[in-house]
Amino acid sequence: MTRLAGRYELQRRLAEGGMAEVWLATAHGDAGFTRRVAIKQLFPREEDGGAFERMFLDEARITSRLHHASIVSILDFGVEAGRAFQVLELIDGFDVWRLAKWGRANGKPMPAALALHVCAVVGHALHFAHVATSDDGAPLKIVHRDVSPQNILVSRTGDVKLSDFGIAFAEGRLEKTVGGVARGKPAYMAPEQAIRGALDGRTDVFALGCVLHALLTGESALRDENALVDLLAGQELKLSSDSSLSDDVRAVIAKATRRNKAERYESAEAMALACEALAAGTDRRALAAWIAQVAPAKESWADSATPTPMTPAVSPGPLPAALVTPAPRPSRARVFAVVIAGAALAGVGGAKWLVDARARGAAQPSPAPAVEEIEASAPAPAPAEKSVPVEQPARGADPTPAPVAPKASTPPKPVGEGVISIGGEALLRGEVFIDGKTRGFAPGRFDVPVGPHKVEVVTPDGQRRARELNVTRLNTPSAPLTWVE
Repeated sequence: MTRLAGRYELQRRLAEGGMAEVWLATAHGDAGFTRRVAIKQLFPREEDGGAFERMFLDEARITSRLHHASIVSILDFGVEAGRAFQVLELIDGFDVWRLAKWGRANGKPMPAALALHVCAVVGHALHFAHVATSDDGAPLKIVHRDVSPQNILVSRTGDVKLSDFGIAFAEGRLEKTVGGVARGKPAYMAPEQAIRGALDGRTDVFALGCVLHALLTGESALRDENALVDLLAGQELKLSSDSSLSDDVRAVIAKATRRNKAERYESAEAMALACEALAAGTDRRALAAWIAQVAPAKESWADSATPTPMTPAVSPGPLPAALVTPAPRPSRARVFAVVIAGAALAGVGGAKWLVDARARGAAQPSPAPAVEEIEASAPAPAPAEKSVPVEQPARGADPTPAPVAPKASTPPKPVGEGVISIGGEALLRGEVFIDGKTRGFAPGRFDVPVGPHKVEVVTPDGQRRARELNVTRLNTPSAPLTWVE
């Protein structure tokens, strides 16, 4: 079996995308020590001038500072044969969004006390990150920027862990955020984040309020672009009339999601304490008991699996997002390997990997739902250099395999379609022109071919606003390239 750094034995490829691949691995130490881990390894990529390596290192550096029981750990970082890799904590469990959906489907929705408990734990983890300092005591000024139910993991034993600081803001990042593009999931994005204003811990408080709303009602309070437009226009969020929101819980969400961040909880810790007060002593044991009722039965990992050989490839584009979910197989153990990826290039709404992997005999291509709320999935980009598959001969035909096409000397250009999302108060009701053709009015989403596009919005008062937007196949309906003003 292949080893990295002489001590990490790669056992099975769990997922593969345009930027990296993720493996189930075993760490070996002295005296027979072993530990199951997950490893994310970058594909070689030369055309970006080392940007992805800097992003990858940024995520490792930020997360390595956060030693907290409720934050997923990065265990090691290294470079093997020119390819950077991260060694990550493996958690036997599920993201809380998946659990909440299972609960509703099974007629056992997540009780309010459990949702409050989850948000309280996450609130304390966020506060820890917000006040973290460097070795010399200087504030790191970390803001997660991507708090969502998909980035909150819960083990079968009821432990709650915040994952994915891949697009987090922090002092001293090597790769800076590209201007003009808001990063994060629109359904959980505070107004100051949507317009690229000044961010602080209260930005994550807003997102956590939306998370609490989503766990109890099935959708974020900021559930569509019209809600964001109204918010930017000065209106407060309209909370669901769902009976699962008691007056006390409704008050917590309303305070957390105030348009003016000065009116929100002053810190994530303050919101955590408010949630704890309403959770009435609910703890991890109660959460584990509910999970046992709604989650699939567990099977052990198959130790006999043989890993797919590692095949370096040049990726066709950045993989922002990173919830990579292999094709479903019933009654299989799920293990999360959280890979906190760095900032993405212009036009990509974030960069993150959260691997929900299952034990299986062979690696399969995995869809990669990305930066927005994971409601629909989109295929993860395949490596750019790839042999043409050999077709199986029909029964009775000549069994001689068809010739395999040679690998291209340069990566082919991405093909397919992407999605542009346009909205915001300044663009409200403006006519949208893409490459000179009228496409409708803002707010709205527009399917366009992958590649650069000239986008113009003519507002009702005649003002013309224009941008050059580079769309990739990763800008899916769940992770559109967003222009909000």
